[in-house]
Amino acid sequence: MTAPLVTVVMPTFNRLEYARAAVASVYAQTCRDWELIVVDDGSDEETCSFLRRPPDARMSVIFHAHSGTPALIRNCGISLARGKYIAFLDSDDQWAADKLQRQIALMESAPARRWSYSAVRRIDADGHEIYGRSVQWAPHSGWILEQVLRVDAQIATPTVMAQTAFVRELGGFDENMRFIEDYDLWSRMALRSEVSVEPAQLADVRSHTEQFTLDRIGGLEGWANLYAKMEGLVPSQQLRALCRQRKREYLLLLAAQQARVRDWSGMRRTAVTAALARAFSPRGWLRIARAAALPARREAPRQSFQNPPRREDSPARERRE
Repeated sequence: MTAPLVTVVMPTFNRLEYARAAVASVYAQTCRDWELIVVDDGSDEETCSFLRRPPDARMSVIFHAHSGTPALIRNCGISLARGKYIAFLDSDDQWAADKLQRQIALMESAPARRWSYSAVRRIDADGHEIYGRSVQWAPHSGWILEQVLRVDAQIATPTVMAQTAFVRELGGFDENMRFIEDYDLWSRMALRSEVSVEPAQLADVRSHTEQFTLDRIGGLEGWANLYAKMEGLVPSQQLRALCRQRKREYLLLLAAQQARVRDWSGMRRTAVTAALARAFSPRGWLRIARAAALPARREAPRQSFQNPPRREDSPARERRE
């Protein structure tokens, strides 16, 4: 078969109604030169039955034993991609009909920029637009490593398109990271290439009660791990200082959250790590002490694949409150 221009990689785990809409949004694209690789992470029979009947040969499905690791599942799709470009779509999100056409044109217009992203529209479980978000999206193009690390560049997974060879050069998603593996990859991309941005809302990102990011402890731990990793990769002292500071802040936030759910052993480990990292913020330690004194809170259960990480957990927001 002739290689398509773009490969779409979509991980799935149950949530059949959303998966149907995600697949339909790929088939509705004005650009027809694509292949869709769906990698299923051990869904129930109802979802698997749907996936076994693709509309045509452009959609292929890989049935994987359940891992609960989005990076691993996405990498399975990346390994099979035949397109010049690769685009990511989570099974609970969906695309505008001209998403691929517009983003391919953007990539072709500046081939030295090996990746791109766009704005998003936030929708609820029923597909209605969500208004009034506290953090406004802004486009950032060119060399944006600092903006990515500061999360000023808000990059949702279903908006990203990149040269397939570029993603493979970087090793794809880090399978050691169960959370924030997307921003880990965007950070490594930003280290190596400028980026193009399309200000139009080319993807819908859905918020609902079954999101992977409902695990607040996992998310905070993911951000701390991201900054610890990037501290050793960034090229300047200024960015290393930024990574150290954010790592310390997230470690203190993580210890406080562990205290809230009475994970005392986890809290102690995190507190020791924070102390060794010279996280000496009096406010951060006070937050931990107050959390330990409050009635216990239940942590949300770990769910399936995540939407892009919420800025609500960012240290910048903590400082504003």
